[in-house]
Parts: sequence; structure tokens; C-alpha cells
Amino acid sequence: MKKIFNMENLIYLAVIFLPAYLVRFKIFGIPTNILEMLILIIFIRWIIGCGRDALQCVSTIGYKKYIIPIFFIFLGLAISTLANGGYAAGLGIIKSWFFFPMLFVFLASQILDKEKIINVYKSLYLSAFLVSLISLGYLFSGHITYDGRLQGFFNSPNYLAMYLAPALIMLVQVQSFPSKADQLMAEKLKVLILLSGSIILITFYFTYSYAAWISVILSLIMVSIIKNKALVKNKTIIILVLLAASLFIIQLNSEKLINLKNYNRSSLKSRIIIWKSAEKMLENNWVFGIGPGNFQEKYLEYQKYYPPYLEWAVPHPHNLYLAFWLYGGVLGILGFIFLLGFWLEDIIKKSDSIVKFIAFSIMFYILIHGAIDTNYFKNDLAIIFWLNFLIFKI
Repeated sequence: MKKIFNMENLIYLAVIFLPAYLVRFKIFGIPTNILEMLILIIFIRWIIGCGRDALQCVSTIGYKKYIIPIFFIFLGLAISTLANGGYAAGLGIIKSWFFFPMLFVFLASQILDKEKIINVYKSLYLSAFLVSLISLGYLFSGHITYDGRLQGFFNSPNYLAMYLAPALIMLVQVQSFPSKADQLMAEKLKVLILLSGSIILITFYFTYSYAAWISVILSLIMVSIIKNKALVKNKTIIILVLLAASLFIIQLNSEKLINLKNYNRSSLKSRIIIWKSAEKMLENNWVFGIGPGNFQEKYLEYQKYYPPYLEWAVPHPHNLYLAFWLYGGVLGILGFIFLLGFWLEDIIKKSDSIVKFIAFSIMFYILIHGAIDTNYFKNDLAIIFWLNFLIFKI
């Protein structure tokens, strides 16, 4: 039993059960969830294991440069919260979407050997497979959105697509990487991988999240070009382009694509209005932002500057970069930019490995999709983002 629940396996267990954040409760009046409690248990066990020399347990190799941009992000969020009010929501966001995800990845970096980092991604893949199985149960029982999209137990189809996207990226990268060392592609597992990958792909398809589809394909194409340094001869790129074309040909007569073509009432038109409103907020609050958790209120307040909104319930600005600036002010967006710059500098220097290209592809996906969606500000998605910083251990 001790082996099953050792520190290493607890890390994998937390990744597998990332969606457990949806089970929420309060402790001494403080909102929390199962995922945060699991991370806290890992932290306490790590502290106890270190004993009195806890500071000597900390390995700072590879991540010292990230301390300053992370400090900027936290400082920006704190100042923006203090400047704009909404303290309970702001502190809750800082706790759940920044502190706990960073703490978890820090613990993973201290507990796992560099050879074990791949197991974190395998755990994420397993989690996506389990989520897909459950979501298909929702599909077969007719539990879909009013416009025929699959969301499973998440709040929207887009959130389900965002959670499954990294698994599809991993599947493509593992199959295309010429490594005999990775046991995931052992001959006896090929059938299982094909079956699980098909289930994830089918579930991903029924979300009808066009932005996620395009972002996954673009990220894989970009990394494939970087990996192979040849566009015309790259079979992976040709296959991905044909897949993208096939997906949208199938969707030509779908209700969602028809609505998208009807620009005046489409989701694209709605997002353009949201982005304009967010940009207007930045004009008036470019230094300190509007504070984390305040976008919905400000969005409704700024309606007076525009024609009637097509969408009224909008908790985020549907743009990762606008969100960081609005929630953390200038310090928040600068910290985020430098964080990504340091990460890109580090990963380029790393020797080619399956972990490198998985992390590369997932981060590209996040940044591409982030241009038209807010794909960080959720407990599970935040941890997936920070998992890519484990690359510095390789």
C-alpha cells in the first residue's frame, strides 16, 4: 500500500484526477476542492520527508530565472485585486489558478527524476482517455448542449476540447518520434493506444470546437517543421492538412458552421464584441487592470459603448493575453511574456526528446488557441500549462 501511495505515484494520481477540482467544498469557510487537497497532502508529505532541512531539499537547478517573472505575475494580480476590489473572488483566483498549480509543478520537479517526467504526460493522457469515456456516456444518453455539442461534465464543449487537446498532441508526437526507449510505443501496447486514441479523437470531434481543432493542427504543423526542417517532404504535415480539410468538409452543412457563416449572429461576431469591450477596459485600466474575477461585471458595465451584446454571460475575455493584462495589470502581462520567453529559450537548448516535443506542441497549442479563447484560467488547464515547465529537468 505504501508503494501505491508513495510521493511519485501521488503526483501521477493528481494528474489523472485533475477534473476532481469540480468537487468543491469549504474548510473553515475557505472554498477548496479535492484536487487542491490532494496537492496539499503531497506538499505536507514532502515537507515531512525533508524534515528539519526542508530548504536543503529544494533543487533550484533550471528554474531560478523563472522566479522574477512569476513574482511579477503574483504582484500584478495582488495589486490589481487591491486596486479594484472583489477581494474574495480575486484571492480565490490567485489561490486556485496560480498558487496551487505552481506549487504542484514545483513539487513534481522536486520529487520526480528527469527520467520520470514522461510519466506525468502519460498520466495526463490516461486522464483524457477516462474523461472521454465518461463524456461518450453523456453523448449516448443524449446529454448534449442545445446546439448539439458534447461537453461531458464540464461547463462547456470548449472546456472539454481544451482538456482533450494535449492528449491528441501527445498521441501524434509519440507515434512520430523515432525512439525505441519509450515503452508507450511498445508493440504490445499499439492496439491499446490506437483504441484509446480513437476514443479521445471521437470525443474531441463531438465538441465541435473549431478553434481547438485548428489550434491542435497548427501547433503540430509548427513543431513538425521545427523537428524535421522540411515542409514539402514532411508526411505528418500532409496528413494533418488533409485531416483538417476533411473535418471541415464534414461540417459544411452543420448548424454551427452555418451559424458561423451568418456573421451578424455568429460566435465570431460575439467574440469580436467581447474583444472590443476588453480593449476598451484596457484603455481605461492599462496599468492596474480590472482585477481577477471582475470581467463579467465590467463587461456589463461597458455595454453602454456598444450595440446590444449577442452574449451576456461572459466571465473571461476569450483571449489569454488580454486576460493576463486585465487581471494582473502591466506587471501581470510583462511577467507572462518574460516567463514564456525564458521557457522558449530553455526548450530550444534542450536536446531532442519525446518530452521536449510534447511540451513544445502543447505550449504552442495553448498559445495559438489562447488568441481566441481563455484557455488558462481554470484549475486543470492552469496545471496543464505549468506542467510544460518540467522540461527544465530533462
